[in-house]
Order: sequence, then structure tokens, then C-alpha cells
Amino acid sequence: MTGKRSAPDNAAAFCWEQIARTNNLFRISRVFASPHCADRLLPLYALFSVAEQISSTHSDTEIAFSKLNWWRNECLHQPMAASQHPLVREMVRTGMAHSLTIEGLARLFDGVEARLTASAPSDLLDLKERCIEIYKPQLELELAASAPRISASDYLPGLLARNGLFQLLREGVRRKGQGGYGWIPLNSLARHSVSREEIADSTESENVTRLLKEMCTEGISWGEHSGASPGTENIDFSPARHVFAISGLYARKLKGLVSARPSQFAGKMSRLQPTDLFVAWASARRLR
Repeated sequence: MTGKRSAPDNAAAFCWEQIARTNNLFRISRVFASPHCADRLLPLYALFSVAEQISSTHSDTEIAFSKLNWWRNECLHQPMAASQHPLVREMVRTGMAHSLTIEGLARLFDGVEARLTASAPSDLLDLKERCIEIYKPQLELELAASAPRISASDYLPGLLARNGLFQLLREGVRRKGQGGYGWIPLNSLARHSVSREEIADSTESENVTRLLKEMCTEGISWGEHSGASPGTENIDFSPARHVFAISGLYARKLKGLVSARPSQFAGKMSRLQPTDLFVAWASARRLR
């Protein structure tokens, strides 16, 4: 006899479905979370996925804003306990909803809106700052749930920037011609004689390949100085091992993209490999 899934099982399954749509690497990093917060991280990761889907899968900006405002209302303007959405209900059931601040959630949604409306950065330094702005709200929410004594400001900015760039690359691959590469700096486009339309339409172009290789190489360099710790030396980062594990995975994926053709990006970003687990373990164990 086959029993029906319980409501929590259905909600968890829904969360895993959302994660699979944008970032399967969360399946690995969650393994390194402490047992008391692993369950709580699942709906949070799913929320990150939903936010990323809004900013990367809708060619119609009006639809994207409608979805964004719905989530703002569901998470910010009414009690989460009143929601009937499976993701929000899972946040309430696991206690995640009580760990998050209204301000932190607002910054996450504001970041999505900024990516939908932002003008192109002028140079790589400008891009780096934007990448920090993308990843920092996610890190703040994740730390609130797993390591509240650690703040995002304790991490090296380069680490945040590298992670933010990997997210922009994921979004660019999915959104393609609908503004997915609007974040590439103007001077980089000019230096490689590439238009944004060409990036989406001519993935085998040598100029496009060189441009995206430059983006990946630059992102890797931002996080190169994390050493044995992701930030301030006198802070115990071990409660956030999963955060450093995902950072190690992002670095590995970026290095793989440097030698890839743009047409291979989507597969290389999403495909899980046996060695990814070792990379995550090696990154996490560097923390005391």
C-alpha cells in the first residue's frame, strides 16, 4: 500500500523543485550545515531560487514585477503564518521565518528589482560592487538562520563579489536575449568589440568567448585572497561551514567556465559531479 505524502513532505518536495531550477549546488552545501539548521536552510534556498527565477526567466518586465510584488506581500506585508504557499509554510514549520528580519528579506527583494531595472556598469570595478550587492543580502539571511554571531561584513568583499558574479552568469545564461547580459561593463564590450545581442546569439564567436572568459577570470581573482579563512582572522566561522562550501563550489565552477565555450556554460553550471563533494568538503574543513 502506498501512503500519501504529508503536507510537510509536499512542501519540502516543492522547495527541492525550486532549487533544482537554478542552483543544484545547494544540495551539496546543505550537507555541511549543522544538523539544527539544515532543515531551515531548505526553504531559504528555495526562496533564493524563486528570487533568481524572477530576475532571469521573465522577458516581460511587468510579469516579473507582478511576481516580485506578490512575494513581497507574502513575506513582508502579512504574517508568514497566514500564508498558504508551500515554501512559506515550510519556512514557518522549520522555524526559519522566525530567524529572518523584515529588513533582510526586503533587501533580497530590492536586489531582484535592481537587477530588473539597473543600467549597465561602466567598468569591472563597478561590476564588482554590484556583485557584492547581489550576494550580500543572501549571505545576511543565511547567517541569520545558521550563525547569527557572524555578519556579512566579517567576510572578505572579494568572496561576496565572486559569488555574486556566478549568480549573474547563471541568470545571463537563462535569460539570454532578454537582457540577461545587461550587467557586462560597457568598457569590456568595447574592448572585445561585442554587442549584448551578440553574446546571446553568437555563443561560438571568438570575441564572445574571450569576453566571457575575461569575466570569469576576473571573478576568480576577486576571491583569491580568502586564504584559510573567508574573513577576519579572529572570528570562528565554523558555524557557517556550508557558506564557505558553496563559495568553494562557485570558485570551481568559474574555473571550469574559463576554458569552456559559452554554449557549454549552462551544462557546466548545473551539472553535479562526484568531485564537487570533495571540493565542498575541502573548502569547509579550512575553517577552524
